[in-house]
Amino acid sequence: MQGNSINNIFKKIILESSEMVFLANDFYPYEIFYTNESFEENIGHSLKDKTLIQLGIDVNSFLFKEQILFEFEGSKYEFSFEQPQDNSSNYYLFYKGKTITTNGLPTQEELLQLLNDAQEAYVVAKPDGEVCFSNKKALSLFGFSQDEKLYHLRETGFLFSDRNLWREWLKLGKEQLKTASLVSGKENELILEINATPADLDNNELILLSFKDISDKVALEKNLEESSQFLKNLTDQVPGGLYQMVLDQEGKMSFSFLSKGIATILGMSPEEITSFSDISSAIAKVHPMDLGQVVMSSVSSAKTLQPWQCQFRVKRGDSEDYHWVLGAARPEVLSNGDMVWYGYLTDITAQKEFETQLDDSRKAAEKANQVKSEFLSMISHELRTPLNAISGSTYSLMQDNPQHHQKDALTTINFAVENLITMINDLLDFQKIEAGKLKIEKAPLLLDSLVNQIIQGLSFHAKDTKNTLALEMDEGLDILVNADKTRLAQVLNNLITNALKFTRDGKVEVKVKLIDKMDSRAKVYFQVKDSGIGIAPEDQERIFNDFDQVKPTFSTKYGGTGLGLSITRKLLNLMGSEIHLKSKVGEGSEFSFELELDVMNQPLSDPGKVGLIPSTISSLHLLLAEDNDVNALVLGKIIKKWGYSFERVHNGREAVEAVKKTDFDCILMDIQMPEMDGFEATAAIKKFSDLPVIALTAAAKLEIMDRINEYGFDGFVAKPIDASELLKVIREAILERNQSA
Repeated sequence: MQGNSINNIFKKIILESSEMVFLANDFYPYEIFYTNESFEENIGHSLKDKTLIQLGIDVNSFLFKEQILFEFEGSKYEFSFEQPQDNSSNYYLFYKGKTITTNGLPTQEELLQLLNDAQEAYVVAKPDGEVCFSNKKALSLFGFSQDEKLYHLRETGFLFSDRNLWREWLKLGKEQLKTASLVSGKENELILEINATPADLDNNELILLSFKDISDKVALEKNLEESSQFLKNLTDQVPGGLYQMVLDQEGKMSFSFLSKGIATILGMSPEEITSFSDISSAIAKVHPMDLGQVVMSSVSSAKTLQPWQCQFRVKRGDSEDYHWVLGAARPEVLSNGDMVWYGYLTDITAQKEFETQLDDSRKAAEKANQVKSEFLSMISHELRTPLNAISGSTYSLMQDNPQHHQKDALTTINFAVENLITMINDLLDFQKIEAGKLKIEKAPLLLDSLVNQIIQGLSFHAKDTKNTLALEMDEGLDILVNADKTRLAQVLNNLITNALKFTRDGKVEVKVKLIDKMDSRAKVYFQVKDSGIGIAPEDQERIFNDFDQVKPTFSTKYGGTGLGLSITRKLLNLMGSEIHLKSKVGEGSEFSFELELDVMNQPLSDPGKVGLIPSTISSLHLLLAEDNDVNALVLGKIIKKWGYSFERVHNGREAVEAVKKTDFDCILMDIQMPEMDGFEATAAIKKFSDLPVIALTAAAKLEIMDRINEYGFDGFVAKPIDASELLKVIREAILERNQSA
């Protein structure tokens, strides 16, 4: 319910209720904006200004109570009370209202009924001391059974430590409040608060005595007094400030103890803090935006008896400057029904400022990381483009039967390009792993074929380093497994390349062993062992660190980014494995790991489904969409070396038009082109043609793989272009198209 608007059905129900109901705003002077007929008949007609203030109701006294009592024009009333539950409610609800006493003296029957059901102890006596009535609470308090009466008080008053008190109270001509000691059941001494009120019933002069057990309260005050010096010395030394807050049964909240630290936090003088007991004064210092949180959390703590904790802003002194504090307290209910919170306040402004700085630093780090990622992506693209030209030109020249000395030079260039590509890939892979973006992508592959391809590809490198590269592989590894071919090849390439790098005129042995094989799983052991320089024990963990090399001279002598082994370990971790190292200085090193691989039950006789393709496909006519003239020239030479024909266009728009006019077998589509990029062009072509389209790009595969799949590309080859890989992807795409036709 918002503001003063009330649901019509709700109005009808409460309007006709015999019990009194009314609602009031939750801001001063608490205007009463809705009442029912019963309320108007009993109270409303006498109200000039319909506010809680005129009724004499202090809302702060009832924040933690569900029942309220108040007196108006000589009559007492009792209401159930509901306060706002959250910031969206802005009213107080008073319901189930009833009259407790009215003007004039009650009848004897009314008096007895009211007194007998009361929660306080009541005794009605004559001026001479004769007890006329005692309710159940009084009998229990004085140690009598329900069948006994309190005539003992008339004769001797023996229950009290001071017997004359009884006679003095009976002689009182007006209402008085006294305290007395009472021995209940002749065992436990109680401290009572006694109220004596003269009354006239049926022309009989009577005295109404009410008794309230304040033993716990007095004991608490006594204990506090006895330990005050100790608490003073202790609390003066505690950082922040300690406090004790009491909520009594009448709903009044007050501070019964405040340490000096509270004065410091609130910016108050020692004189001000001594008179600082009203809870409303403390609430007034809370920042308006934090007030709702403080009140609601306090109410919740009171209702659930759970510890209270809240961070909020308060004024320091009379200034308008706010600073942050942390408040915490633990509630406890005393035997007399009072609730006490023991808590503390501490200044956390510095902590909040640090958190702000930390958040700013986090945002700055995230921005810097984004800039780094964008820079790496940009620089990798810029480096891959010229490397593509060098790699393609080298491949083309190697196909022209160069002379021996020319072939050596071309081989050296090709090796240098491959090293540059490896370093670029290492940096990109490291960035993706750190960002959690690198995922293991599984696909069917022939395990023995993959290992043989890797050894064959590194055979020249072995000759160049004057090493022998040997492979020992168990039988039974000609199995089709589901694994990430690229990442497994990357791990083996890194380990074998490292072994060859740090070995001269020696031997590098690669062992692949089948440890265990079941129908659907195979455990395979991989080992790369060399006779190179070896690694000292104290350096064997360092070589797996990011950008770390054993000695500074290594980067000069052997090259590299220092990321190869770090990436290898992280890739193996992603594949559920660990890398192990054994090494001795001067005797070589041994790296090993185990992989559990899913075995595919697909027969090897089905080449189309396992990626095997015919060795040759003749008379292909290709469309090359490439805006870079150097890249187009290099790719053109490669295509001609294969014996294929091609047409070249400069952008995506020209590619779409060319496909409409000419029959092609496959399209080689550069991603980044002017006017219309490769993504848009491929989407347009796929609307009217089923031609296979191969994506050519210098961007990292993971960065654009989702878009490649989304736009329907049939293959992907990264720049610098590996001619043999490109030819393989073209053949696979054409074969898949022919099989599905």
